[in-house]
Parts: sequence; C-alpha cells; structure tokens
Amino acid sequence: MPIQRQRSNAVLLKPPPPTTNRGRATRERLKAALSSLLQRHSFHQIRLEDIAMEAGVRVSLIYHYFRSRTDIMQEVLTDMLESFRSDISAHPREEPLEAIRYANRRMVALYVSNPGAMRCMLEAHGDLAPISQMWRDLTLAWNRRIARSIARQFPNALQSNAEYLSLAYALAGMVDNFLYEYCVLANPALREAHPTEDDVAEFLTAMWHRALYLEDPPRDRGKSDRGLRRIRADARS
Repeated sequence: MPIQRQRSNAVLLKPPPPTTNRGRATRERLKAALSSLLQRHSFHQIRLEDIAMEAGVRVSLIYHYFRSRTDIMQEVLTDMLESFRSDISAHPREEPLEAIRYANRRMVALYVSNPGAMRCMLEAHGDLAPISQMWRDLTLAWNRRIARSIARQFPNALQSNAEYLSLAYALAGMVDNFLYEYCVLANPALREAHPTEDDVAEFLTAMWHRALYLEDPPRDRGKSDRGLRRIRADARS
C-alpha cells in the first residue's frame, strides 16, 4: 500500500462516545488499525484513508468517532500507557531487586509489543504536542515513583527530592534509550547479544542494580549477570 502525505482536514469538536455495541466495536477497530499501521510506517506517513482501508470502513465514518488521526493516536497511546501504569501500580511491593526486575520486564514487554507506538511517542513533533506532553507527564510520574523508592531505601543519601528525582531520570533514561535501540531501531548488535525479552530484562536489571547499589545483583540469574561479574573481577585484578 503506498503511503502518501497526510491531508490536514479534521473536525473541530470531538464526537461523543458511541452508544451501541456496533459503534464501540468500530471505534476500537479504528484504533487497532492505526496501531497496526504504526508497526510498518511512521505516524507522519499515515493518512486517514490508510486507517480507513486497514479498518475496512469509509473515510467519512472516522469523523463519527474521532476529530483527526492525531485524536486516534492520542487514544491509542493513552490506552497503552494507562494499562502499563495500572499494571505497575497494582503489583504488590517486593524487595528492591524483584521490584526492579518486574518493572524492567513490563517495560520490555511494552516496547516489544508496541514499537511503532513508542517510536511515535519518542519522536513526537510540534503537531503532536498533546502526545509529547502526555509522555512527559507519564515520565515525571514514573520517575517520581522511582525517586520515592530510592529515598525510602536511602533516606540520608542525597540532600533534596530534586537530587533523588535526578537519579531516577538517569536510571530510567538508560532503560528507555536501550529499549529504543533494541525495539524501535532493531539494533542488530543488541539483538545478537540479547535474543529474548527475558535476556533484555535481566541485562537491564543487572545494569540498574549496579548503577544504584554499586554492586552486582545478589542472585546470578543469567549470562548477563555472569558477564558483568567477570568484568568486575578483571577490573580488580
């Protein structure tokens, strides 16, 4: 399917939610169509006609449910990120290493399942300002959660909440940058080093633990941990 330049028309007011099962199903189908297209094309390449074709509906029908393709995109990303946030928030509190491991596993799953949506989120431009703001808000909330966890473990280590938050941003940024390379850009070197999702999660968990606690994880869970231990041993010899 040839992807052409996006047309700019959109309705001014957001249509009300559908009241019938058929309407709700159509609305979800349009969101699923955009999600599918994002796996193959950048958001700026996708037209309303492409979304309609993928969903098997007329273009005019889209305006019964959404104002524009950006409106659809915002809902797709909101659903995705709210599901992730709810999952993390509902997970029982564990000892620090297992909490780090669980969060990394869920983050890896988020990127692996939605590389196109994450590319859109992280490469958002001016016309996607609501999406960019949504990502910044989520990132701030996520990093505040991390900062509070670090402060509980080490209440006297840093002098201010801002310093704890800065540390959280650095740790989380390491994960985001790695997963962007691995999932969105499909970096072949990273894929070769870590062929499965679990490999990636264990590697990131080991790196996070080392950066935060200045030591190896207490449990040797995989080849990444063992490799890092050898590096440490070689550095001391």
